[in-house]
Amino acid sequence: MILDKVSSPSDVKKLSISKLTKLCSELRSEIIRITSKNGGHLGANLGTVELITALHYVFDCDSDKFLFDVGHQAYAHKLLTGRRRLMEDLRTERGASGFLDPSESKYDHFISGHASTSLSAALGIARARDLSNQNFKVLTIMGDGSLSGGMIYEAMNNISDTKNFIVILNDNQMSISKSVGTMRRYLSKLLSSRRGLSFRKTLSQKLFPFHRTWTFLKCILSTMKGHNIFEELGFQYIGPIDGHNLNELIKVFTNVRDVANYKPVIIHTNTQKGKGYEPAETDVTNLHGVDVSNVTRYCDVFGKKIVELAKNDEKIVCITAAMKDGYCLSDFAKNFPNRFFDVGIAEEHAVTFAAGLASQGYKPFVCIYSTFLQRSFDQVYHDVVLQNLPVRFIIDKAGFPGRDGMTHSGIYDIALLQHFPNFTIFSPSSARGLSDMLESVVLKNDGPVAIRFPKAEAKDMPDRFGLGKHILIIPIGDLLANVLEAVKISNTNPTILDVKYIMPFDFHKFYKFAGDHERIIVIEEGVFGGLSNIILKELIGKKRFDLIAKIEFLNAGLAPVTHTSRENQLETNGLSPSKLANLLMGLK
Repeated sequence: MILDKVSSPSDVKKLSISKLTKLCSELRSEIIRITSKNGGHLGANLGTVELITALHYVFDCDSDKFLFDVGHQAYAHKLLTGRRRLMEDLRTERGASGFLDPSESKYDHFISGHASTSLSAALGIARARDLSNQNFKVLTIMGDGSLSGGMIYEAMNNISDTKNFIVILNDNQMSISKSVGTMRRYLSKLLSSRRGLSFRKTLSQKLFPFHRTWTFLKCILSTMKGHNIFEELGFQYIGPIDGHNLNELIKVFTNVRDVANYKPVIIHTNTQKGKGYEPAETDVTNLHGVDVSNVTRYCDVFGKKIVELAKNDEKIVCITAAMKDGYCLSDFAKNFPNRFFDVGIAEEHAVTFAAGLASQGYKPFVCIYSTFLQRSFDQVYHDVVLQNLPVRFIIDKAGFPGRDGMTHSGIYDIALLQHFPNFTIFSPSSARGLSDMLESVVLKNDGPVAIRFPKAEAKDMPDRFGLGKHILIIPIGDLLANVLEAVKISNTNPTILDVKYIMPFDFHKFYKFAGDHERIIVIEEGVFGGLSNIILKELIGKKRFDLIAKIEFLNAGLAPVTHTSRENQLETNGLSPSKLANLLMGLK
């Protein structure tokens, strides 16, 4: 295999075009094999193989800086930069992260787990380069889905005079689901017009050796019929070009490399998500990523229940930020197309948009992963909380992120939201619990509500628990299952409070049991500062130092969560059934 002989980007430069073509085929096979074993992002990575290979062939990765807008399109980059062994254990504690991480490799220059951030980061690196009188190129590889995020345009507003700044727009008409919005329609127009492509193809390729910049000039000529939005923002627009044609990519990249020192360039490439693997080409959404588990998740329960509720309440609407399928909302979108809104990768807009709907009597459900809710913190406070609007936040992947790692950590939402007045926070411990909560929040119109749940199996839980005498355990939501398993393992008999309401917390029930127990253990899948802070603030205010002395808080701590299974993350933080069982046995 040619890939066996590639241990650094310099090895790519030594290959002929025919060997580069074979290398691309091997990269695809390797990506399919690795993701089928470990899970991970499949479709987007298959679509960028030629693009990344050509970039490494033309540019100097040891000096030029490559940045990716979301690392789920960068597996080929990792394989070509000496991380093949790490990729064998992708998304495990022994292997490579599913995203880009500067601590993993010198070829990763900026962390990339959230979309629409790359241009701002790249501009910062370019400005630092210029201030330091250095000379290298900054390249950003971003998908068309990232253009639905407003931060991209904030960066573009400041880029126009930046030299040696190259943007590769990888346009596959997809984010996770189909890309949406006006910009998507605009890009489709650019692709369909194929301005100048027929002209370029009629010209003899024999002319290229006699004029080094001929391909580049042809690309420029193809855009002279009229300006587009990128040119208005100060870029030299080139394309669209075939993102799977190595010859064309290499020629364009070579000429851009040689003349990009006079203004920023954007190269519009057209690629196919899932390229080279028929199942991923056909089912582009479900094979965007590969999940090796097959259980009924909390989001499955939500997706089914919200359709049932919406049939009886025409005021219910659902809003998602490019996560229709991730939130199991396909059935809702099919049944109620006029009440489903995919706003693209624009969480801030999603929240304020929902606030506007709520102000007019509608019942918006905003479906945002915990890690992405952080991006809309200001909008939650300013546009929802200050007006006390009944926006319903459905927060998936709350708690430990599993193999997605630190960029997707969901351990901060309780600590952030618990400071807001009149904000109700639920955390179901079972499938039925989530279903019941959804029925309740549909009727709740006196303020904002959040229902948070982890990326985990939605299990059935018993209605009643034993009442002990010595130990009181208060687990949040899904951690109830771990506590019940720990009780079996340890053969102990603690009192267990199933906490469904985090805010407002049921202090009446808490005081009823707390005084009669020798130890109190509060367990939450989040940082210290969530439920722990709510309870401590109450007890300090009431000067119940006797109860404070009894309490032990178990939580996620403050260190970034590494990529491994959620079970391992729970184990590391003392929240697994076995670790909880050891704790209980030590307290007998």
